[in-house]
Amino acid sequence: MTAKKHKTVSSRISNPNKLPNAGDPLAKMIMSHFDEELKTEFATFLQEKAKVIPISKNKGKGEYKKEGKEPISFKELTSYSNPLLSAGGKWSGDDTNPDSIDVDTYTLMRRNYQISIGLAVIKMPIISLPWIIECDHIDVQKTVEWMIEKVWKKFVKTSLMAVDYGFAVHEKVWTRENVKISDIDKEGKETVYYKGDIVYYKKLKPNHPASVRMKFDENQNLIEIVQESGFGKDEVRLPIRKCFIFTNDEEFGNPFGVSRLKNAYSVWYYLTLLLQFMMQYFERRGTPPTVATAPPGRSQDANGSEIDNLELALRLATSLISSSVAVIPYQANKDGSENMWRLDTFSDDQRAPMFIEALGHLEAKCLRALFIPESVISNSSGETSGSNSVSADIFLMTQKGLISDLECAINEQIITPFIQANFPPEKQRKASIRLEPLSFERKATMKELFVEMLRNIDTFVQMGIAPNLIPSVEQMANILEIPLETFKDATGITQKELKEMMEKKSNPIPSTDPEAKPEIDGKTKGIAPRKKTRATNVDQTQNRKRSNPNSKRSERARNPISRTKENK
Repeated sequence: MTAKKHKTVSSRISNPNKLPNAGDPLAKMIMSHFDEELKTEFATFLQEKAKVIPISKNKGKGEYKKEGKEPISFKELTSYSNPLLSAGGKWSGDDTNPDSIDVDTYTLMRRNYQISIGLAVIKMPIISLPWIIECDHIDVQKTVEWMIEKVWKKFVKTSLMAVDYGFAVHEKVWTRENVKISDIDKEGKETVYYKGDIVYYKKLKPNHPASVRMKFDENQNLIEIVQESGFGKDEVRLPIRKCFIFTNDEEFGNPFGVSRLKNAYSVWYYLTLLLQFMMQYFERRGTPPTVATAPPGRSQDANGSEIDNLELALRLATSLISSSVAVIPYQANKDGSENMWRLDTFSDDQRAPMFIEALGHLEAKCLRALFIPESVISNSSGETSGSNSVSADIFLMTQKGLISDLECAINEQIITPFIQANFPPEKQRKASIRLEPLSFERKATMKELFVEMLRNIDTFVQMGIAPNLIPSVEQMANILEIPLETFKDATGITQKELKEMMEKKSNPIPSTDPEAKPEIDGKTKGIAPRKKTRATNVDQTQNRKRSNPNSKRSERARNPISRTKENK
């Protein structure tokens, strides 16, 4: 019996130049979903208009190296064409900040009470985050850590001014020094990571954003920083390698970035106006308006002149405002119940809640414009715990993006030049800074883990169990800001002395006292063993707790009268 041959169907068209027709299986399948009119149109389309582009084969190796054949162009041909940078006509090559809001306005906005707390919520957690250097070479890692520790505290704070103004420019001030970077372990052994002359950052000097201009090439690439110096000095030009620039939300090659305050400008503007209007309103209402009531007719004033009663009442009210003292005549009404001359104050207490409600609305909008849900700061909006958790997660995601941008800028502009300046090419390794993840509950969770680990470590030792992995006590203590010291520093006892003490405790030395009783099998000779008073098992314990039904105690319990007689 001959084997049945199976026809092999290729996924490619065997003859790409052949036009498809309505008799093809796929065409029939498609047309099965159509009505008769659409089937006819589709068949005509296949015959007249449908074309299959053939798969071209490689004409030969090495042709991409010829002129006009290269698949990748290494020449930059376009510019960013950013309308902000090129506004005002022909490209000038030297530009100031194109933001429509000037630096002085941003400075005023930073002083607003709601915006200032919003900026603090954004920046303070990042400033306080611990950081580590990641590198596959220990010498490079420790050297970079040594350098970052010298400038980190001030540098990270001034770098985050990009959140306020859109960008932050620092001048790299280098210095040279002969140093030895090393660690000493617990046994006193020293490990040297770097020894000799080192070039590092003496300081990273921040420049005020109002004094900074930037120079670009014909393709709008930043090539130079220009600082306008005051006090009659000439301007200073810094090449890019001399600068550290951190940009917030860079768009289309604009190194001036976008300030977080930009979206809050309109809200801040009306919030400021509303505050001014409210204070003027309350100032006017601080001395309430005086309402004077007078009977119809005319009266004589203090000089004996006859004037209208309303005019006289107006004079009395005016004197009350200036001197806080007024004397009014008395003239009873028809029924004699009250004086028709009266001075009252006009109260308007219903508008204060309107101001407070409007202010609260604008304050919440200010936080939202800074990408901060108001529930992150307070729960006055009445959100549930689930909504608060979602708002916190959204805020953390925006913070994660800012942290990632800061890490990239430091790695490219700070760490890489430092490694290139101090290590030969064969020893240079890629190193990067990584900030710890930001989380509101991270410290609380780590504290619980730290406490449980300290509780269970003694249990592991007694059971003879050695876990494969345990959390680092030293790193956790640093994050939780718990001071640590060695056992010897805390107790004055070394590990060797502690071991000897434990051995003496488990194997006591025999006594030399002749009157001491010798021990045999853990029992002292001549001393009777202590009689057991506890039951050896559960059943005996239960039997001991049961009372004898024929005992006197049981009889007294059954007959309380007899018990009373006995007591008498």
